[in-house]
Amino acid sequence: MAAADTGILEALRVQIRDVRNEIVELLARMDHITLQELPRIRADFALKIGCWEQALLEAEIAGRRAKRRLALAQAQANRGEEPQMAAIDERLDEELASWMAKAEQMRIAYEQALSYIAGRAPMGKSDAAELKRLYRTLVKRLHPDVSPARGAEVSELFQLAQSAYRNGDVDMLRSLEVATRHLDPAEDDLEGEDDEAMLEQELELALIERDVMEGRLHDLEDSEEMRLGRLLASPEWVTERTMELRGAVEEWGQVRRECEERLAQLRRCFNGR
Repeated sequence: MAAADTGILEALRVQIRDVRNEIVELLARMDHITLQELPRIRADFALKIGCWEQALLEAEIAGRRAKRRLALAQAQANRGEEPQMAAIDERLDEELASWMAKAEQMRIAYEQALSYIAGRAPMGKSDAAELKRLYRTLVKRLHPDVSPARGAEVSELFQLAQSAYRNGDVDMLRSLEVATRHLDPAEDDLEGEDDEAMLEQELELALIERDVMEGRLHDLEDSEEMRLGRLLASPEWVTERTMELRGAVEEWGQVRRECEERLAQLRRCFNGR
């Protein structure tokens, strides 16, 4: 084979390896977002804003309940009937069931956020860097988009790696890195290929896959949750949003208090006849 041909083949091999490495980096970045950044954003939101959204929902439920309770009691009184508060409350339990279920879901989400934060020990810069390095190595070995022909056992190992990365478990990743070294992808799979057309096809496929991964990463980075994360990093936005929610909580509290007072007056008037 001519020297020029050898140079072309080697250039193609280098390009393929570079694109493959880019794909690994893209996959690792996407997993970093889904396994670490998004859970942190959700927890941060719950602590800074979610607690107030939960308080607002509960205040709104109480306010709506008080308004509806007053309306039903007033309707009975207008008919000359004594308000049957037990029956009214039972009816309201049914009417507001979906609202109460939503409030319960918000309480559970808040508790999960607290558990997430409580379960994560602070990590130094060196450990954080090692965590990323180890996970990138395991992505290259085990990720199904890198090695789609891997079996179920390798898939389970990668799920363990994802769990360890999510939890910031450096020791687990160290162990998995050692245990899976025999699964390193062969770097010489291109060395034996001397067909220029085959290498060009392999490069084209790798470039297509890289473009797909770049699109997926862009969508992920531009997602609503990631935009929320950027807002949460602004103390001014957090303060403004908190004040809005606190104001709304107070407004619904005032509605509840007014309706409860009017209901108490109605019941006193009715009983005083």
